[in-house]
Amino acid sequence: MSTPHTVAAEEYLPRDTADVVRTVRNSRGRVESLMVRGGEPIDDGLSLPDPRTVVSLRKMNAVLDINLGRRTVRVQAGAKLSDIDRRLGAHGLGLPIIGDHRDITAGGFASVGGVSTASHKYGMFIDRIVDLEYVDPDGRIGTCGRNHHTERFHRILGAGGRAGIITALTLDVIDIDKDHTWLTTDADRFLDFDSFVEHAYAEIARPGNAALQVGRWVDTAPLKVSRPVGTGHVQLGTVRFGQWSSLYPTTPTRSLRARREVGSKTRKSLGAIASAAGGRAGAPVRNAAAGALMFAPKVLTLRDAEYLADTVISSSERGPAYRVAIFAPLSTYTSVFYRLHDLFAGHRERTGCFTVISAMTYGVRSNYLREEAQARGLSVEDHGLITFTCRLRPSALPSELLRDIVTGIDEICVSERALRYDSAD
Repeated sequence: MSTPHTVAAEEYLPRDTADVVRTVRNSRGRVESLMVRGGEPIDDGLSLPDPRTVVSLRKMNAVLDINLGRRTVRVQAGAKLSDIDRRLGAHGLGLPIIGDHRDITAGGFASVGGVSTASHKYGMFIDRIVDLEYVDPDGRIGTCGRNHHTERFHRILGAGGRAGIITALTLDVIDIDKDHTWLTTDADRFLDFDSFVEHAYAEIARPGNAALQVGRWVDTAPLKVSRPVGTGHVQLGTVRFGQWSSLYPTTPTRSLRARREVGSKTRKSLGAIASAAGGRAGAPVRNAAAGALMFAPKVLTLRDAEYLADTVISSSERGPAYRVAIFAPLSTYTSVFYRLHDLFAGHRERTGCFTVISAMTYGVRSNYLREEAQARGLSVEDHGLITFTCRLRPSALPSELLRDIVTGIDEICVSERALRYDSAD
């Protein structure tokens, strides 16, 4: 493999890449402020920083090569994971790790590490990358991979574009027919947080032959509504519930196929309701539909299951929210979960900055994550990902309060030997 060199010819990479390199360099040949966008932006109701340069890789979206012998696929960074997976499906192959948003790109997912409900089995998206092409901040183009320039490989992966722009990747794939691989859901539901956390830990520690696994918890603040007669308000109680779902391979029958069709139509209807209910007035309807979507259907195909998370997230996480994700070592998993929940619930009780506090969790068995923990002097073990999404009240989270929350999260990570997953970088 050639060593990195300054861009001089378009034949090394597609024309779009050379244009990107020229665009991001200022008059002194240095990148000043840069945002890399793999595809179309996801509208979550939040404004993004205003960098001086935005690099779009939307047109660099080709599937370059599918190697059936090596079980690999080479793609440009702007290729959507859903498109790649569909192309692979024609050859009886598939991506083992798919992002929660079906429009996420290969380069974008690689830049943040990449996890999914199959990460207990296949690790992170980073673990599936064989090699990559990149453009560094000095405009030099190079390649790196698992077995060459490994230090640079690890520096670029998971850096959110700060160490270089990923332009192409080679990925490991697996033999799978996602449209005809049927799964049955073993679901457990909970009304108290302690039982939910204990069950989640047990399932993450011993997943068995589960193809997918995910736990979700929802905790709402008391709801104040105006009295129909007179003055004042009526305060309704909180809603606290959770579900853990483990999905196992099964053999389809005519009855199971029929149930799958009914479940698919129901989820589409709920998704449409949640998406159409906009604004503050539509929040109760949106939350109710999203809550119903949390309960996974009894039977579905593997592709249905992968897209179910996308439906839930797209419908339930609209609008301003504070989100954080933590890789918790199994030895401290329950402690991290309790402390994070107490941190957010405490701020909600004292300041009213949050309304709904929700959490999602599943297991992650990743070689990359173990190496990262070892490099930081932390214990080398498997992890559970814990993601909290806290809906904000308008103008209720001033900067000083946000700093307190971030400081509290950092203290939890340090004392519990956990790693923060900066997926929003």
